[in-house]
Amino acid sequence: MLDTTFGRLVGGIYDAVVDPELWSETIDAIRREFRFQLAIMAVHKLPSGEAVVFAACNIPQSYMRTFADYAEDVVEVWGGLQAIARLPLEEPMVASRVRARHLWESNRFYVEWVKPQGVDDEVALLLANDRTTNANIGFGCHQARGPVEPETIADLRLLAPHLRRAVNIGRLLDMTTNAAATFEAALAAMASGAVLVNADMKIVYANPVAQRMLADGDPIRAAAGKLELSQVIVPQQLEIAVAAAAEAEVKFGRRGIGIPTRKRDGTPLVLHVLPLEQRSPRTGAPWKSVAAVFIADTGGQAAVPIDALSLLFELTPAEARVLELTAAGHSSREVAEALGVAPSTIKTHMLNLYEKTGRHRREDLVRLASEVSLP
Repeated sequence: MLDTTFGRLVGGIYDAVVDPELWSETIDAIRREFRFQLAIMAVHKLPSGEAVVFAACNIPQSYMRTFADYAEDVVEVWGGLQAIARLPLEEPMVASRVRARHLWESNRFYVEWVKPQGVDDEVALLLANDRTTNANIGFGCHQARGPVEPETIADLRLLAPHLRRAVNIGRLLDMTTNAAATFEAALAAMASGAVLVNADMKIVYANPVAQRMLADGDPIRAAAGKLELSQVIVPQQLEIAVAAAAEAEVKFGRRGIGIPTRKRDGTPLVLHVLPLEQRSPRTGAPWKSVAAVFIADTGGQAAVPIDALSLLFELTPAEARVLELTAAGHSSREVAEALGVAPSTIKTHMLNLYEKTGRHRREDLVRLASEVSLP
C-alpha cells in the first residue's frame, strides 16, 4: 500500500473520531482499497449493548433490516463468546483460518445472510473487548475475490492500531461529538480529562476535568506551561507520542495507545494521544495544537506492567497477551489453550518476546514483568 493511500485512510479514521458521522465513509474507503464486498463496524457499550457506533457499507437495505436478527448466529460463526474473548486485539483474523469451514457453513447467519450476497469468508479485527465496550470491524470477502493475501493482512495490521486508538478515544468522548456543536464543546462535556498540546508539550487547552487535575497536580501537572505526568511509569512515552503526532500520521503506529500512569492513591490510568495537526477542515480543532491527550480511568483493570512493557519493547497485542499469561505462571501449552491457537504460534510469539526484550528464558520474562513498577 502506498504511503499516500495509507495516509489518506489513517486521516479518515482520525477525522471520524472528531466527527462520528464520517465512520461510514471511512470504513467504505478501507473496504474499497482492499477489494472487500462489504464492511460493518460496531462499537457497543456494555453491559447495556447500546450501539455507540454502527457503520455498514455496501449492504442492501433488505439485508440490513434483518441483520440484528442474527446476533447469536454471528457469535457462533467464531466459536462463541469465550472463543471471541481469546482473540487478540488489533490482529486481522480470517474466519476460515480461525475455525474450520465445516463448523460454520451450516450456520443460519452464513446460509441466510452471508452466502446470498456472494460472500464466503470474513476478515475481522477486535478493537475493544472489556467490561465497558465491545468493538469490532468485519470485512466480507466475495467468493470471486479469492483467498485473502498476506499483503492485505500486513496492511490491515498497520491500520489496526489507528482503528483501536479511534475506538478508545471515541468511547471517552461518549458520542458528545454528535450532540455538541463544536469539538471544543465535545471536549468540555467529557467525563475524562483532555488536554491539547503543541509540539513542545505546551498546554494550549484543558477541559474542565483536566483543569481540576492540573490544579491538584494529580495525575498531570504543568511545568513552565508544559504538560507532565505526576508519576511516570514508562519514561518519555508521552513526549514521544506527541512528537510523532506532529509528524506524518503513517508513522504514528501504536504510539500513544494506553500509556500507563497512576494517581497518587495508586489508581491505574491510561493516556491516549490523538493527532490533530492534520485533521481535515471539516473536523479541525480551533487551537494551534498537534495532539489531544486524553486521561482515562480504567476502573482498576489496567495491567500496568504489561502495558508498560508493551510500550518499552514495542510488543504487538498478541505478544503482550502471551507475556501476560506467561508472567502469571502458565505453560506454553496452557497459553495456547487459553488463546485458542496452535502451540507453534505461541512458540513464535515467545521467540519474538526473547528477541525484543533481550531475555533468553521463560524465567527471565517472568522476572522482567514483576520488576516493572512505579519509580
